[in-house]
Formats: sequence, C-alpha cells, structure tokens
Amino acid sequence: MKIVPVPCRSDNYMYLLSDGTSNSAAVVDPYDVAKLHDAAKREGLEVGEWLLTTHHHADHSGGNEDFIKAHPGATVTGGSNKSPGVNKLLKHQETFEIGTLKVTAIHTPCHTQDHICYYVEDTKSDERGVFTGDTLFVSGCGRFFEGTAQEMHEALNKRLAQLPDDTKTYVGHEYTKSNVAFSSHVDPDNPAIKSLVEFANKNEVTTGKFTIGDEKKHNVFMRLGSQAVRDKAKGQDEIGCMQWLRDAKNNFKG
Repeated sequence: MKIVPVPCRSDNYMYLLSDGTSNSAAVVDPYDVAKLHDAAKREGLEVGEWLLTTHHHADHSGGNEDFIKAHPGATVTGGSNKSPGVNKLLKHQETFEIGTLKVTAIHTPCHTQDHICYYVEDTKSDERGVFTGDTLFVSGCGRFFEGTAQEMHEALNKRLAQLPDDTKTYVGHEYTKSNVAFSSHVDPDNPAIKSLVEFANKNEVTTGKFTIGDEKKHNVFMRLGSQAVRDKAKGQDEIGCMQWLRDAKNNFKG
C-alpha cells in the first residue's frame, strides 16, 4: 500500500492512495486538483477512477467538481449529497475494493453529520490506515459544528478506537503543534504527550506517522477515563469530559 500526503492551503492534506501493485491511485479530499495531478505525476501514479470525500466542508470537497471535469468517469464517494459530485453514497461499515485494498466506510457524525472516515486494509500485507478527515487529528479532534459530545465520543472512542492499534492515521489538517500544546496543558505528566511535543517541534509533517494505538496514549479526547482528564474536568462523566475538553480547546491560548 502506498499513501502520499499532498499538503494544500495553509494546513490541509489531500492524499493519493494506491495498492502498490499498479500505477492507479484513488484520491482523498482533492481540494487543489492541479497540485494533486502534479504530485501524482511525480509519484508515477494515475488518478481518475476513485475520489473519496470525508465531508462536505469546502476545504475538503471544494475540488470535487474540478476533479470530475478532468475525470468524468470517476466514482465519487461520500456521506451525503452536500459534497459536490457524489455518485456513491456509503452506508456505515459499507466496504468496497480499490485494487487489492479493502476500504470500509466508518460514519463519524459530529464535525459534520455526513462525515466518513475511510479504513483501508491491504489484503496482500498487514498494512492498514485510516483517513480521518476532520474527526480525528493527531492529539486532537474536530470541532462539534453539527454534532454533540456524545457523537464525538462515539466516533473516537467506540468506532475508531476499535480499529487495530497499528492502524496508521492520516488526518485532514496539520494541527499537531497546537493540539499537543493543549494536551500538555491537560495532562502535563504524560510521557507520550511529552514525546509528541518533541516530535512536533522537529517535524513539520505528522500525518501518517502515528497510529490509533498512539492516539490512545497522547490524545486527551481518547483518554476520557484517565485521572488527569477527569481531574481537569472536575470529575464529570465521559460525555461531560468530552464537552469540557472541546470547550477548553476552543478557548485555549497556549
């Protein structure tokens, strides 16, 4: 399996996804189609068959129409018709194949109600990854624009947390430095968070470098049962902790 992050805008990621046995690649959230085409050419990949949309926000789905104009036969997946050009609406846990890759749609409504994370398994190896859009970030999560703390708890700590711990995470934005600063504020004695601070200070790109197992250690939004988080949230239950964390992060100036 070959996954190529393609930065765009100030902090977004688009992706090329190939099974590694052919030169055909799917694209994920192709906001800047020209830049994505350039990246595909550099990598010796051809795009046009598959476009995977995580959610309808313009910085993720805004390039769909340009991609379809360039590749009118593309299959465009998504969670609703709010994303331009979607011609394959995916149900939760629906699967499809891209070459030797098995892709599973995981519905994670909260940031938007149509949000999908794409879990990818390479059937010819033990490699696996998940494209998390704006649901899960490295040491963080998306804002609850269209949902609730209960929904984000379900998305992170029930649905994504059930994936194998060695599943690599491919996020929608490079927010790690600001996220881990907040995590350090909440849980300053956590060694995994301290390690992530060092990594983020030395590396501009953090997507694809960590796993679901890592997030369970250094992402406070996936550590609602930890004593440090419970203490900060004044002993609230898991949903209360999730809401407290989101509100605190929204207002965090550190």
